[in-house]
Amino acid sequence: MNFEIEAFLPNQKELIQVLGLDENGRIQKVVDTSFIHYMRLKMPQDSEMMIANTRNPKGGLVTVETPYAHYMNEGILYVDPITGKGAFHDPISGMFWSRPNTKKVPSEKSLNYSGGPERGAHFVERTASENFDDILREAQEEMDRT
Repeated sequence: MNFEIEAFLPNQKELIQVLGLDENGRIQKVVDTSFIHYMRLKMPQDSEMMIANTRNPKGGLVTVETPYAHYMNEGILYVDPITGKGAFHDPISGMFWSRPNTKKVPSEKSLNYSGGPERGAHFVERTASENFDDILREAQEEMDRT
């Protein structure tokens, strides 16, 4: 007895799209949403500005649209190279300021974070490593729905 089997596999781009893994696919949306959820739990609570300004402009890309997001993720106090201060404080207005046109340099001092034990430096990297299995599980659950 002879059997002939003709197997058709779509090209890689079609397969990615069929599986929902393309930029706008349903699985990619689950991965993005899940990553943002876990990252927000690790982000510093800076009056929740970074949390509120976390965006997903396209599949596979997550941005934190505040000017100090990188600084907060690094977790190191940057200081004025001459004064050694992170900022000056005006007790009347409650505002902080730095000398104009002065590029700050990293210090040896770590930033202090509040709001819970998970909140702190390297929230992006920690989300990717600590929650990888959770994100993968949620993506798999979405794939299993079909």
